[in-house]
Amino acid sequence: MARKKVSNRLQQIGGPQSAPPPLPGRSSETELVELGMFISTTVVGTLVLVVLAIFFGISAIENYLETEADQVIAAHVAAVSEDDPTIINRTDIAVEASGLDLSIRGTVGEGTLIETIPIAVAQIEGVGEVDPKLETLLAIDIDTPDIIAAPITIVWSNGSATVSGEVSDDATRGAITSKLEDVFSRGVTADELTLKEGASSERDWLSKILTLIEIGGETLDEGQLFVNASQRLVQISGEYETRQERRDARDAIDVVIAETTFAFTSGLSIPAAPDFTPEQVVELQGDLDELIEGKVVEFEINSDVLTSVGRALLDEILEALDKFPAVPIEIAGHTDNQGDPAENLDLSERRAQRAFNYLVTNGHDPVRFVVVGYGEDVPIASNSTSDGRARNRRIEFKALKE
Repeated sequence: MARKKVSNRLQQIGGPQSAPPPLPGRSSETELVELGMFISTTVVGTLVLVVLAIFFGISAIENYLETEADQVIAAHVAAVSEDDPTIINRTDIAVEASGLDLSIRGTVGEGTLIETIPIAVAQIEGVGEVDPKLETLLAIDIDTPDIIAAPITIVWSNGSATVSGEVSDDATRGAITSKLEDVFSRGVTADELTLKEGASSERDWLSKILTLIEIGGETLDEGQLFVNASQRLVQISGEYETRQERRDARDAIDVVIAETTFAFTSGLSIPAAPDFTPEQVVELQGDLDELIEGKVVEFEINSDVLTSVGRALLDEILEALDKFPAVPIEIAGHTDNQGDPAENLDLSERRAQRAFNYLVTNGHDPVRFVVVGYGEDVPIASNSTSDGRARNRRIEFKALKE
């Protein structure tokens, strides 16, 4: 068992040395002042131990020394890291006091700490023997890349699915196959979903990405989900029958992706539509803006029932849309900020849907339209005036590029 100064080697590193000659410019008076400060500090430390022993017993002294040692070790490790930031100084050290003696056990990330930590602890006033039993962690090459698992690919068709790729452990593999079995009732093939020893854990993203299986699997008869965790990339591919279905799916996907660190690339499509040109999109948008300027598609108060004025404006919209029937259109409902936001969102959606129904009933292809409600979130005027609120209660028509 090592004594307070531990070993000759430790004495060479940080133990007491023979007094050096005075440095140039240092007076004996300065040295006396420093000596006095050292003696004062020593006396105070000793008095603390005496008081603890008198009033609280030996356990209080042990707790005090353990706390002091923990603080000294933490400060020492931090100082070494600051001097050389390339050193990996992760520590896992436990200090146990027995009377005035301290036992130090655990692991350190840098070899010299095995020698210097006991020296630092031995300087704590009142400490008796120091018994160090420290080990060095295996050296870690900070330039070594993480082990990369192959991307996960899930392909489904007509109620069955196949999954391939690599995951870090059996629990992740089980979670993926379990989710697939919940969504695809006709069977799941997971023979090519294998384990990659040493790969990074999927815990930080797995549950959210699995939610995308529900969105894609429940809305697409055939599709594919691709997840590249190393590049933080996810893609869903498949064909929807209408723009509305694709828009609804994309909105749901965006909500999930926003809660992750992944980027999303869309492979979602719709059946080939009649061709149109960018110039037609611009011209139709100009016609719609000019037609609606200073007007609103009017509804009854707090209702989605069209008034005669509202129907008349939609009749004019019908004629404008006939000019370029291939250009897709977004029908967007908006409200002012009066009342409950959730109710306003619902009202905006119902009013946009009512305008859509009117246009489709009067001969337009429903596939060209996307219907969305924005509630009070996209005002075009101040809600602090009645005129501004009236302008914000509106239906907008936007010519889309795809």
